[in-house]
Amino acid sequence: MSILSIKIIAALAILGVGIVGGLIPLLAARRQAGRRYLSLGNALAGGIFLGAGFIHLLPEAAEALEEVAEYPLAALLAALGVGVLLLIDRVVFESSRAQGSEQAGGAGQPIYPIVLLVVLSIHSVIAGIALGLEPEVAASVLVMVGILFHKGSAAFALMVSAHSSGADKARLRLILTVFVLMTPLGILLGTVAANMLEGPAASLIEGSFNALAAGTFIYVAILDVIDAEMSRFDDRLARFVSSALKGEDDVAMPVRDTDRILKFLLVLAGLGSMAILGIWM
Repeated sequence: MSILSIKIIAALAILGVGIVGGLIPLLAARRQAGRRYLSLGNALAGGIFLGAGFIHLLPEAAEALEEVAEYPLAALLAALGVGVLLLIDRVVFESSRAQGSEQAGGAGQPIYPIVLLVVLSIHSVIAGIALGLEPEVAASVLVMVGILFHKGSAAFALMVSAHSSGADKARLRLILTVFVLMTPLGILLGTVAANMLEGPAASLIEGSFNALAAGTFIYVAILDVIDAEMSRFDDRLARFVSSALKGEDDVAMPVRDTDRILKFLLVLAGLGSMAILGIWM
């Protein structure tokens, strides 16, 4: 089988896996018990993001940036990623949301699913370019398998987070469509431009993005996903009261969380799945 055939098959397979992974949480939301399943899925997604940030992206960034500087640039950029998302999510967006609530009586949709989409999409394009640039059949197959493992879980985690944030159906469809197309697009770009990424400049660009993405993943996992799913009862009650006073109906009446241990185990499962993938990648 030719190298071009392998890359075409890879693009189609990755597209399919991304669609399936992204549709699972959306289909679960249609059921009456969908809220609970999505909450459990969100805990799993938190573990996936945490593992992807600490176990995959940050070490990959450190390895790539070692060729550029002796300074721990990867750790610095990861911390910068946390800081940038903190600024966007808790300062800029929160201020604009508060202003919008005062003027229109309602709140906009959280921005972090879009930030996640951008981060995951850029990483997907880079992974696709790496596959597209690969000249050997055997190596291409190995890279394809690695991307397949990540694409489904990343699409699942992205769509669970997007749905949990309150994104409407049109935005959910747009997020999923954009995300699943990114890796095939990268494969196409890498195949057409085989010499696009080479030398120290390529290591700097890819390593820097991976480090920033690691910080973003860690931030979202801890401060948005895990914090939301394992928050204290009093905090959830306060959010419900605040929502009711504003005339909003998107926050459910809090009840005692009987799934707390299960959610913790799911966070560990997501983290563990990324750790197991790290054995082969």
